[in-house]
Amino acid sequence: MVILKNIRKTEIDISADYFPEGKEPKRFMKMRLTDGEIIEHDGSTYSMAPSHVRRELVRLAKMDNPPKEKTVLWY
Repeated sequence: MVILKNIRKTEIDISADYFPEGKEPKRFMKMRLTDGEIIEHDGSTYSMAPSHVRRELVRLAKMDNPPKEKTVLWY
């Protein structure tokens, strides 16, 4: 599980703070909309959370008004 908060979409990118397992410390990811490239990431690469955050940012980028918070579950 990962909780995305402060989801922000601009004309060129989408970003969010995220909390793996719903716990601190806060992580951050920013993705460019044109090609889906991660342009900023502050978090562990040894976790499953970043891949799920990226997948969810891709999905949310297709929305005109993405929510400010989102919980992502997987099993």
